[in-house]
Amino acid sequence: MLKSKFLFITVLLACIAMHPIKLYGQSDEEKPDQVWKLEIEGNMSFPDILIQDQMATDGFSFWGKLKFWNRSGHELNEIELKKDVIRIRNFYNRRGFPNASVRYRVEDDGDPWKKKVTFTVNEQAPIRINDISFTFPDGDKYEQLVLESESFARARRKSEFEINGRYEPIKEPEVIGKYEQVLKNLGFAYVQVDIEAAVDTTQLAANLTVKSTLGPQTYFENISVEGDSTVTDEYLIRESSLEKGNKFSLEALQEAQREIFNHHLFRFATINIADQEQDSTLDLTMQVRENELRTVEASAGFGTEELLRGRISWTHRNAFGRAHRFTTAAKVSYIEQSLNLDYLFPYAFNTKSSFVISPFAQHLLEDSYELSRMGITNSLIYRYSRQLTGSLSYQFTRNAELSQQLDESFPDTTQNYNLSSLQLSGYYNEGFSGRGQQGWVVQPFAEISGFLGSSTFQFQKLSIDLRRYTPLTESTTLATRVQLGGLFATQEDSLPNNIRYYLGGTSSVRGWSRDDLGPKRVVTDSIRNDNGQAVPDTTGFDRYIPAGGRTFFAFNLEIRQAIDGLFNGFGIALFLDGGQIWRKGIDLETRPLQFGVGGGLRYRSPIGPVRLDVGYKVNPSPQDLNKFRGQDFGNALDRFGIHISVGQAF
Repeated sequence: MLKSKFLFITVLLACIAMHPIKLYGQSDEEKPDQVWKLEIEGNMSFPDILIQDQMATDGFSFWGKLKFWNRSGHELNEIELKKDVIRIRNFYNRRGFPNASVRYRVEDDGDPWKKKVTFTVNEQAPIRINDISFTFPDGDKYEQLVLESESFARARRKSEFEINGRYEPIKEPEVIGKYEQVLKNLGFAYVQVDIEAAVDTTQLAANLTVKSTLGPQTYFENISVEGDSTVTDEYLIRESSLEKGNKFSLEALQEAQREIFNHHLFRFATINIADQEQDSTLDLTMQVRENELRTVEASAGFGTEELLRGRISWTHRNAFGRAHRFTTAAKVSYIEQSLNLDYLFPYAFNTKSSFVISPFAQHLLEDSYELSRMGITNSLIYRYSRQLTGSLSYQFTRNAELSQQLDESFPDTTQNYNLSSLQLSGYYNEGFSGRGQQGWVVQPFAEISGFLGSSTFQFQKLSIDLRRYTPLTESTTLATRVQLGGLFATQEDSLPNNIRYYLGGTSSVRGWSRDDLGPKRVVTDSIRNDNGQAVPDTTGFDRYIPAGGRTFFAFNLEIRQAIDGLFNGFGIALFLDGGQIWRKGIDLETRPLQFGVGGGLRYRSPIGPVRLDVGYKVNPSPQDLNKFRGQDFGNALDRFGIHISVGQAF
């Protein structure tokens, strides 16, 4: 019996050796030819990615090549290759290269079904702009006004069409749109701009004529409101800042629409020019749609710092029929429990300004202290533009802070104090790209306590948060952040824990747990002396708790890579974080910067980016590793920090 089984296995293995099984279901001979690699040569004026966007042929991405279980979807099609030649040539023709030529070749790249496709471009010389002239066909009386205006001169300097520049017909609509925008901002609501190009293909030269038919200079007349609204038409017109008799401006019209759309009461707003004969006066039509007047929102989540957390809020968006907003919100987590009331006056002295009254109560449970406080914050907020916002706040709080003692046998000490402070903050955001944030974000902050003499402590805090988001490729972003802050006080030795600076945690220097980077205090056990009294045991180590400090510096470098090739919304990140807390001023000799490195996973969920980060402490202090007086009370995991949260680290 055993001999028969052995013979059967031998025959089976021989058959397998003669007919190998492919994991992906097809032999190399049966697989259709696939574009394994796609390359473009000779494209001196445009990057590969821009040309590939014009093509139907597509090769495997780096991540697609890793999917050994499904290497399909990039079949080689000779007809499409020939069409791509035409597409690329047309792409160059529309961008000022009339004599560009394109050819392709197909080569084997390893396995028989793997093909390398190479497109070779011969751009040749482009058409150059020889002259640009500006005309006003009707001999318009406003011609001199337009030509001497700074905005029109600036548009000419920054135009895509310039003397000796490449003439690209595809950019004509963009150039026309920019000139029309400038002229509409000068009051010409009915302006029409055309560009005539005289092209000499033998000399590769173009002479351009920009013709502007201005029409009458116009002024706002009547504004009508359409749509169901619980506020008056006069309120909406005031919120738009448009006034009868003002000169027409496209920029003012767009800003008015943004102001109404940004108002908490409205979810839809448009302002259009009503159908009318061309005249020096303009009638406008404003269409609005309101949000629900009363809403209840609830959310819950999980993170490695707050563990379970939840929030519930109720909002009324038209309190007393004056478009004021009243919100009450309760938040509960392992660290924080709070109740907030907000009353918003959306119009302080113009549409860009608002005033908020916010009484609150809060309970914080940190490692080194427990804080209960209640108070009120009054804030004047000014939204200068979509990018720039500033606020001036006055806050008064009554605080009861329970501080953790170094010896567990002693009761915690309670410190009662009042804080009265003036706070100034700013926020500048350069912009967003299609996939996420890009450019600069700047957030300065200043606080002066002791205002009106009603504060137990007098101190000043200054800090700044600088961020930069740089797209490296279509799917890769370099995110950087630098933070710096200082605390200046006349009673520095007795400052409460809640006022000090802390570093470390999910959205700070990763590798360290919440607030755990920097100076620490040791908590020891207690023993009984001969009289039965509890006294500190200087050898009985229990744990370290953060002490905070008066000066801090921190930075974060993070590369974020989207990998939609594996599944939609997935990504990874690599980071280097660093920073330090100092008890007084910056002192790198006694307390150098500490660094954390690591990586993580990202998923763009409907509620925001869900992330898992693992950080490694590069140069931890003995306290970070739970070492006390030469003894090691820690373990290997003390060098690592695991961070789970919703939202990017910064």
